Amino acid sequence: MTPLKLIQAILYPLTSAAVLVPLIVFWLLTAFAAWGGLLGLFLMAFVLLAVVRFLMMVLEARARGAAPETPGIEFFSVFGDGWNLFPAALVLLFGWIIVAANDAFGIAWSTAVSVLVSIVFPASLAVLAVTRSPLQSINPVAILRLLERCGGTLWIAIVFAELAGWLAYLGNALPSMLASFIQMYLWFAYASLLGSLIEPYNLFEEIGIPEPLEKTADEIAGDVEKRRVGVLGHAYGFISRDNREGGFRHILAEIARDPDPAGAWAWYFGRMLQWENNVPALFFGQHYVHDALRHGEEATALKVAMRCRLEDPGFRPLAEDRAMLLAAAQRSSNSELAEVLRMG
Repeated sequence: MTPLKLIQAILYPLTSAAVLVPLIVFWLLTAFAAWGGLLGLFLMAFVLLAVVRFLMMVLEARARGAAPETPGIEFFSVFGDGWNLFPAALVLLFGWIIVAANDAFGIAWSTAVSVLVSIVFPASLAVLAVTRSPLQSINPVAILRLLERCGGTLWIAIVFAELAGWLAYLGNALPSMLASFIQMYLWFAYASLLGSLIEPYNLFEEIGIPEPLEKTADEIAGDVEKRRVGVLGHAYGFISRDNREGGFRHILAEIARDPDPAGAWAWYFGRMLQWENNVPALFFGQHYVHDALRHGEEATALKVAMRCRLEDPGFRPLAEDRAMLLAAAQRSSNSELAEVLRMG
């Protein structure tokens, strides 16, 4: 990584509105919670849940070379995805190991263990971001493979973590609001930097991290269903706030990662049709038709188009798909749909 890109990665939380706005919101919420007494403790717990989740979203997005999604109200929930809360467990685990080493063997051993933890921790976070698997993030084989692949640059994250800790300590001498902002920024800068360091290695495509346990077909199906439910709930948060594009972008990104993309399209479309307001389903149907046509699945495209017309006779495919859908309708002798498409 060049010095310029290094600086850009560290400053990314301040230069990207997608991160800066949530950073400021979280900073203000934590400041409010700190002054809230007993009630503030409860608020702080939920805010920290959201912060940890979003930090992992930033890390994952930067590792993909993309911008992170806007955090929604679901980030404050104790339910939903658990993988992006696992860094808290990692901190507790590694902290316990250091303390245990000190109690059992003394300061020299605990110092050595601390050095080892400082190397393993960023690698573990990187594995977690790539695989979204807490088990893999503590899998020694996966961690060693990642260190072998990215060890040449991960040392930068280790040095930055030490520097950030020192700066956070010095910041305690500043006014409390400014100090808390600096500390919050350093967390986000670390996540951005770590993601940017592993991004050039294309780990999402290249790194081979084996599953530690074979799952049954029912377990796999259950995991897929659970994942889709969470994704749709997240997307609904965007769509209900008049950000349909953001919601669809989230769903489409997850469909690309789904083990059964064709099944995922049908699943999301069917679930959206069950919403009280099915207008988003019709817009999603346009994307569904587009994807089906591009994959040569004319029967699926026609079926989806007819289903959308059943909901709203005024439904039309995307302009770029109209000619292909018309040709498919003519080949299938669907004269009704063909006539509608010819009329525009």
